[in-house]
Amino acid sequence: MNVAFDQWIPVVDPAGKRELASLSSVLAEGEKYADLAVRPHERVALMRLFLCIAHAALDGPKNYDEWCEVPKKLPGAARKYLEEWKDSFELFHPTKPWLQVAELFGDKTSPVALLDFELATGNNSTLFDHDGLREHRNIEPYRLALNLITFLNFSPGGGSPVAQWKTTKTNQVGNPDAPCLSQSMAHCLLRGKSVAETIYLNLPTYEMLGEAYKRFEITKEDEYEYSHIAFGRPVWEDFPLTPDYGQDGVINASRTYLGRLVPISRWIRFVHDSDRMYCCNGFKYDTYKDGFAAEPTAAVRVVTSKDKKGNELKERRVVKADPTKALWRELTALFVKRTAEGLGGAFAMQNAPYDKEFDFHICAITRDQASMDIALESVFHISPMFQANVANYQEEVQLAERHSRKLGWAIETYRREIDGGWEGRLKGAGASKGELKIKLFSIATIHFWTTVEKNLQLLFSHIDAIGTDDAIPTRDVWRKMLFAAACDAYRVACGQETSRQIKAFAKGLQKLTSTKDEPEDTNETKEEVV
Repeated sequence: MNVAFDQWIPVVDPAGKRELASLSSVLAEGEKYADLAVRPHERVALMRLFLCIAHAALDGPKNYDEWCEVPKKLPGAARKYLEEWKDSFELFHPTKPWLQVAELFGDKTSPVALLDFELATGNNSTLFDHDGLREHRNIEPYRLALNLITFLNFSPGGGSPVAQWKTTKTNQVGNPDAPCLSQSMAHCLLRGKSVAETIYLNLPTYEMLGEAYKRFEITKEDEYEYSHIAFGRPVWEDFPLTPDYGQDGVINASRTYLGRLVPISRWIRFVHDSDRMYCCNGFKYDTYKDGFAAEPTAAVRVVTSKDKKGNELKERRVVKADPTKALWRELTALFVKRTAEGLGGAFAMQNAPYDKEFDFHICAITRDQASMDIALESVFHISPMFQANVANYQEEVQLAERHSRKLGWAIETYRREIDGGWEGRLKGAGASKGELKIKLFSIATIHFWTTVEKNLQLLFSHIDAIGTDDAIPTRDVWRKMLFAAACDAYRVACGQETSRQIKAFAKGLQKLTSTKDEPEDTNETKEEVV
């Protein structure tokens, strides 16, 4: 199978019909397809592959003027490039299989189903996949290609099978995450009316990359020293010949922009005409925690926290996906341009069309103790009015979160009144005090945020109405809904069956309806939008 010219990429046409397309067709005839028909992590992996090929085919775009010419030049350039490198895109090539190590061997093989996070293999449950009980599982080559590119971007660290490349034998434990999974980061993409427009909107210029895609090192408190990262070449153009980290091929694969877009984070070799493969840990990819630039689709913000003595601590972190926090609450942290200091959102934000509407697509998959956890995905339809009033949106999101914190304050007040041992439990919990409070608040906060998210259109209606006569009325409707949702959640969580409960309920309600904010937690972490 040749992944450049054979069909393997799931897409949908403008009528909503699902079909498979080749890499060549997607890059040269992308206007025929409305969107990709894939899961969130697969979308990110495919987009990185598309962007890598587009950059290599165009040798750019170097600046804004060249970027404007991409829709005209990319189709012909992509066809020519893929034809030139056609031999390097053979999935089962005997000496240079696509994104695989031809000389990889081991004592044992692994099932190719291991590459698909939703199939029952290893630690994955058989709840929705009873075929995992079969001795042999037939996976079509088109699916193998998609699973391979996704696994190389998102495979979790921890334990891994053991294999050997030349004289290097890998370890079974202690392996790092693939670059796109690290810290459960959220990945941001702009979505156009076709796959061709989506690729165009997400393609950064080399000028932009040179300004903001840099390594960094903390030299003093809050002082950073930056160094340039080479653009490099796609990994199939300079595939490492040995596993030695000092060679140019490994440096290109793990420490350059183009090399990292299609990572070799795991060493893999398919055993042709079987459902088995050799698979083990691959090259290490430094992440933002290691001082490398954040991934092109990720976002970075400043996080302020306080230690036990109340001293303020600041550090930079990628914006991560959290199953307990819906992505609309993180929208303003993601919807910003990346600065020369590496702070801000995805590089695609530089291409956002501020004079017309577009879709902002957020994809993520969370990790839990070296395992894949939950895939998250949200699409926000962004209007020019929203872009002009992002600060107002953030203010209303913060208001909703203040209601949530006051709700927790009220519930804790209620608990103290009816449970004389609550304070002792908090002291006994020590560092786990926060987790204990989360359990206490869970019923109410789930009820509150579910109600808010059902009425989220009220917030977007208010943002779109700013500057008109409807701005104040729509704001009042949104804010009244927040208060009513908090009161309703409080009633759901706190009973009023006895006189003691009624008294405690009244005291908690006073906190909830107070104009004062809840007392500040000395260990509270605050995140700044830049």
